[in-house]
Amino acid sequence: MAGRQGRTFFFEKKKQKTFTRLAAASPEKLGQGSKVFWFFFSKKNCFLSFFLFSVNVQAQSVDYGSLEQMFGEPITTSATGKPQRASDVPADMVIITSDDIRRSGADSIPDILQFITGIDVRRYGFADWEVGVRGYDSPLNPRLLVLVDGRQVYSDVFGFEAWNTIPVQLSEIRQIEVVRGPNSALFGFNAVSGVVNIVTFDPLLDKTNAVTVRGGTQGYGEGEAVATLNAGTTAGVRVSAGGWTASGFAQPAQAADAPPRYASFNIDGRWQALPWLLISASGGYTDAHTLSMLPIAMTEDFRDHLNYWRIGAAAQTHAGTINLDIYRNQDLHTTSEDGDNRTLVVRLNDLVKIDADNTLRGGLEYRNNAVTSIPLYGGKIDYDNYAASLMWDWQISPSYELTDALRLDHLVLHETGTLLPILGRTSQLFNSTTITEPSFNSGLVIHPSELDTIRLTAARGLQVPSLADFDLQLQVAPHVYALGVPTVSPTSVWNAEVAYDRSLQPLPVTLQTALFFQRNTDLLAAPGSAPYRPLGGGIIGSPVENFGSSNEIGAKLGLRGTWGGLRWNASYRYATISQDEITSLAQSQATDFSHGTPAHEIILGAGYTLGRWEFDVQGRFQTKFTDYGTNAQGVLIPVTIPAYVTLNARIGYKVTDKLTIAGTAEQFDAARILDAASQYIDRRFIASMTYRY
Repeated sequence: MAGRQGRTFFFEKKKQKTFTRLAAASPEKLGQGSKVFWFFFSKKNCFLSFFLFSVNVQAQSVDYGSLEQMFGEPITTSATGKPQRASDVPADMVIITSDDIRRSGADSIPDILQFITGIDVRRYGFADWEVGVRGYDSPLNPRLLVLVDGRQVYSDVFGFEAWNTIPVQLSEIRQIEVVRGPNSALFGFNAVSGVVNIVTFDPLLDKTNAVTVRGGTQGYGEGEAVATLNAGTTAGVRVSAGGWTASGFAQPAQAADAPPRYASFNIDGRWQALPWLLISASGGYTDAHTLSMLPIAMTEDFRDHLNYWRIGAAAQTHAGTINLDIYRNQDLHTTSEDGDNRTLVVRLNDLVKIDADNTLRGGLEYRNNAVTSIPLYGGKIDYDNYAASLMWDWQISPSYELTDALRLDHLVLHETGTLLPILGRTSQLFNSTTITEPSFNSGLVIHPSELDTIRLTAARGLQVPSLADFDLQLQVAPHVYALGVPTVSPTSVWNAEVAYDRSLQPLPVTLQTALFFQRNTDLLAAPGSAPYRPLGGGIIGSPVENFGSSNEIGAKLGLRGTWGGLRWNASYRYATISQDEITSLAQSQATDFSHGTPAHEIILGAGYTLGRWEFDVQGRFQTKFTDYGTNAQGVLIPVTIPAYVTLNARIGYKVTDKLTIAGTAEQFDAARILDAASQYIDRRFIASMTYRY
């Protein structure tokens, strides 16, 4: 079978340790640069799992497009380093494709994620979203790892994701991989409740050229463009830029001098320097402005200027595939606090194919995370984090595959500046603080037949305290502060899960089920969540604290299928959280997890393609939960968010092979709903036009 751009793929069948060639090609045709994919079959020759194996010394980008054409479904490499179907990943993963993104009609990533089972999305403002996985939701959610092509993009100061600052355009996204549950050992630092990995098109392999304009209600206008230049399979560059502005929702009105806006630029390049060496480089800039909710139910006028640079190299050697990845993120928060957050990450991984059944991946990582702000931190707070990891993937038999991963983190805290003389806060205390903790992932994937998949997983993840948890000195009133504490402990998240998927042949329908249990210990309350109390020296403070543990039980049931031009999906999720009695803390949205997670969620969707027309609708229902806001006196109060239904619809028409026009109605069933304590969400209408060339 011929891949794109002249690449030839050879298929192998493995049955009882005997390999039989399926391709009509002799072994001597396997020249430099060839790839072999070994496939494991059942007795009915149905694909179960596969891995990538280079015959000669070579390093290349993963050709997602050719692999998708082979298997008729999305492929991922992010979990173990080798290409896998989502159902074969030793974790609970769902892949949102570029077609799914287009048909959603959404203009933001959170608007896409809200129709994924097990994902909770709260909208605190026009461009202020909080995305949670399996509950434990709060503003500035510190439990979700968000990546773009494996690069961390969440803010290290509070450990949250500012979704409107990601320098990526929707038209350059190949797929969005959503992983539910703790996955620190597989995916990296702070993958606590889950992972969202945004995978863009490869400029070396994919021709992605598009211009999109959007306009709609709430004064919304947007434009984005993506262009790719490549010289065959030797070098390629993708450039993207985009921006939008809006007046915001009606109640409460956005500040007159702070209309939400966004602008970004990004460049991504690949160079096949040698047959065995692939060089990559990228960089980008974002300017964003929005009102955002803080964990203490106060809004903050965020004006962020973000930039990053990244370089990498992949070398295929006789010692395995060695990957070096270096990047630096900078977030300049230009409000009265003038916070400057810089994160430097250096990673080195080696993926080694021991034999036909065993793969090892070893890794080393260095991370320096620092923020400088005189008003907020009295100077500079930073830490060095050193990590080592090891993964072993064992194909026990054609029907059984076991993946075990272990990671050890060692964090060393540093502080320079002026500290408030309370709670024993001294530079010596900061500079003697260290954290050393392990995390692990273990997953057994079983294929009893060509129709069935069973996945058994266990994991421990870590929620590492943010820089604000360590050393915030936020003044909320004269002599009143929300305070970080350097000796605070990380939250440990233990998870056990069993999942079962089945293809309901002869119907074109897939059944997906899962049941999980999660245990959280040393829960973290953000600064300002505890009751304010005298701390000495005439100062009233609310310090960060560890405040107990909690248990969560959850389950999901989903069906999806296609029939000709018809596609549909239906899913249900149940989750309940039981929490230790809170004695030292006032309940808030940062601590009251048992009441802050909707117990029930139903998602329904359908779409139909008729010639040049596309019709799609998605709906979400969720039950009530408790959020927290402030009253007119600034006192924290509980707010009941009632059960609600939201329906989105899109109609698209392909005018020519290159030009598509579409109309989207978001929340067309209700003029206004409340899905968080601070902001009513208004119905939206958006028109768009996309030209691909």
